[in-house]
Amino acid sequence: MTAGLTRSLRASSLSLGVLCLATLAVRAETPLERGTYLMQSIVACGNCHTPKDGDGKPIADRELAGGFVIDAPVFHSVSPNITPDKETGIGNWTDDQIVDAIRNGKRPDGTIIGPPMPIAYYRNLSDSDVRAIVAYLRTVKPIKNKTEKSTYKIPLPAQYGPTVRSPACPICRAPTKPHTADISRRRSGIAWTATPRWSMAAAIWPKSAPAAGSSRRPAGD
Repeated sequence: MTAGLTRSLRASSLSLGVLCLATLAVRAETPLERGTYLMQSIVACGNCHTPKDGDGKPIADRELAGGFVIDAPVFHSVSPNITPDKETGIGNWTDDQIVDAIRNGKRPDGTIIGPPMPIAYYRNLSDSDVRAIVAYLRTVKPIKNKTEKSTYKIPLPAQYGPTVRSPACPICRAPTKPHTADISRRRSGIAWTATPRWSMAAAIWPKSAPAAGSSRRPAGD
């Protein structure tokens, strides 16, 4: 085999390898794949919404069924059932209602979702990411599990700020640029890993959104 032919074969092999890698790189991630990544890593809704056993481990076949209790100085939180069960979960919620709950902290009946749901960190989720989370929630096994309501020793705000519909990128201010999701993921990830769950309440009552009918603010604010 001549040296020229050898070089030609090597170049062809290299080109083929680059083409294969490029093909893999441009493969579009489906909403469900994206939602699975978010739910099983940074967003981690199961940390609160999946009940735990005596050792603190998630109970098998009870994903997102609710009932996990978090007690803090200012609230007694019981995570709700967010499986697609139509009686005790969110099976009757529309996609837009689920998005509104995640971004704006409001249930379909207009009531406010209290802490430790970190609404302040979810408000800047891109359209594609929040819809991917909804896609994942639709695939979860429906589980009938009615949970008790959370109680609070301080009033909840009327809302967590202006209603977010399609957030602008915090860097370029253009609507939902791809890197919007990266920024919001870093924020929510840092908040979850570095902050005790109950103390996230400090971020949930922004100074611009006092409680309805009250001038009081949470302790420490």
